[in-house]
Amino acid sequence: MNKSAGVSLALVASLLQGCGSSNELATQVIASDPAFVTPQATLDSALHCTPFEHPDKPPVLLVHGTFATGALQYTLFYLPQLAALGYDVCFVTYPDRGLGDMQISAEYVVNAIGRVYAATGRKVAMIGHSQGASMPRWAIKFWPSTQQALDDFVLLAGPNHGTTVAFAGDLIGQLFANLGLGALPIGLLPEAVYQFAPNSNFNAAVNAGDETPGEIDYTAVYTRLDELVEPVEPVPTAALDFNQSNPKVTNVLIQDICPLALVDHVTIGTTDPVAFALAVDAISHSGPANVDRAGGGSLCTLLPVDLSTLLIAPPVQSLLQIAIDTLQAGVPNPHLAAGEPPLMSYAAGSFTP
Repeated sequence: MNKSAGVSLALVASLLQGCGSSNELATQVIASDPAFVTPQATLDSALHCTPFEHPDKPPVLLVHGTFATGALQYTLFYLPQLAALGYDVCFVTYPDRGLGDMQISAEYVVNAIGRVYAATGRKVAMIGHSQGASMPRWAIKFWPSTQQALDDFVLLAGPNHGTTVAFAGDLIGQLFANLGLGALPIGLLPEAVYQFAPNSNFNAAVNAGDETPGEIDYTAVYTRLDELVEPVEPVPTAALDFNQSNPKVTNVLIQDICPLALVDHVTIGTTDPVAFALAVDAISHSGPANVDRAGGGSLCTLLPVDLSTLLIAPPVQSLLQIAIDTLQAGVPNPHLAAGEPPLMSYAAGSFTP
């Protein structure tokens, strides 16, 4: 590891190049998996990894949230910290900042899990934020191969049962403007927005039956101050099998540990040290996260990381050009529609309307 400190944020944001593209990774496919709609080469180009050099730990796959990309969300905090802890780390970027059909976005997650599992022979630990926490559940539910390849799944502020926040208001309009998409047309919304609704067919299908399929440990972390994923109480939409005593699940409200924690929707998935500590506890032990084992009340004394002093290992530096490429990728397709995309044929009949 490069021991030189003081890497500037500008350097971190501008020095990356992709990895793993030259690796011939055998795709893990079983007969019951649906076929991909997306071309295989497109799926493969969305996955970037540090070299696989740490067989003593599970490889970690990071899945970004809506309006972000893998590089923009993770190269400044999660990626270097996990690499410094001795993990092989990957991130995947699904299309158009997550504005499109989440059934398509899930294919990118399925492929990433299968590729990493095939390349390492080790089960994958996945950490996702926002849409990157809830949408991969579609992958797990409808592609049984992911259930074989995953060991842990840490969900940070995932709208697992939808959200009651009115995405169609000023928020979407402002975000459209920030992404260079202009004014939001009247009567049209991005496809994913419809799928975030609590009563959407997407949520009905993914939550039908077992909410935690496979021999996977699930850790759901959320915050009372989340301005986008609501409700938080009395039944948190971000929780899984809430109050069901499922041994595979830990549901954690940050303020139950640290009552004064000022953690919002963005920081819980980017720079919050408590959420990060819980994620590390989950992926480094058998079973889901254990609050006491992770540090309990002492977690409240953790200080935010000074990003400018992070020690950036060479494998992480080799990924950083992706951040620049992402910024230069142009305006995303907003996938505007008048209603929710129809369910894929493999999901039809998964629930009773």
